[in-house]
Amino acid sequence: MIRRIGRLFRTRTAVEAQRENPALEATVRESSLIYSRTPLSELISEARQSELSREIYLEINRICSSREPAAVCREKYAAAMLQTASFQVLTIPARPQPDESGLRGQPGISGELNQHLVDLFRKSDRLRAAIFGEEGISTKADYQALLQRLFWERYWILETLNAARMELGDSEPGDCWHKPFLHAACVDAENGYRRDLDLPPAFDADIARAAANAYSMFTDIVMSGVEDPAGEWRDYYHDSGIPMPENLAE
Repeated sequence: MIRRIGRLFRTRTAVEAQRENPALEATVRESSLIYSRTPLSELISEARQSELSREIYLEINRICSSREPAAVCREKYAAAMLQTASFQVLTIPARPQPDESGLRGQPGISGELNQHLVDLFRKSDRLRAAIFGEEGISTKADYQALLQRLFWERYWILETLNAARMELGDSEPGDCWHKPFLHAACVDAENGYRRDLDLPPAFDADIARAAANAYSMFTDIVMSGVEDPAGEWRDYYHDSGIPMPENLAE
């Protein structure tokens, strides 16, 4: 599969090839590996694989060719994080099922949303937009299958952009804010979905509003360009009483 995706990524013009740089080449190689670790080969057609791989290649090429590639990459990465989290938080199962993401039980992440999947796809503006044009989606099994495809496609894009971020030097030794950012983005998504469903917050009532604001602020800190957004965020909120995540380092 890595070989196949490699061929897809190499469907480019000679002019594009001449413009390549080491960060682009390294990111493309890593993206192929990322793809191979997902179930996407079973979820999407070869035509869709080809379409996505070309989109990813062109996006990374645009980033690497920009005047400030690290800054542009961080912006694209942050947007991809929010998209991925909006689907990932819905894939987290309720107890006692195992949670491979490791997010369930972290502050603000309940694992309760998946059981409301059909209602959410009908009530949430962001989810209705995501399935625009889809046909034959009616049962919970249909929505589960659709969710898996949407999540893994976004995951591939997100992890490729994270690889590009590393290659472009937007990281420090021991860089450990990717997973905390994912957690914060999932908390933000869960807050929104709970409002759509008229469910109470996933935080205690006395801190719910403050916690929701705090976790949404993580994205703003990422976009500010600081080297360690997770450290900056924790420093800002350490005396606030906001529950902090545990064991989310890379």
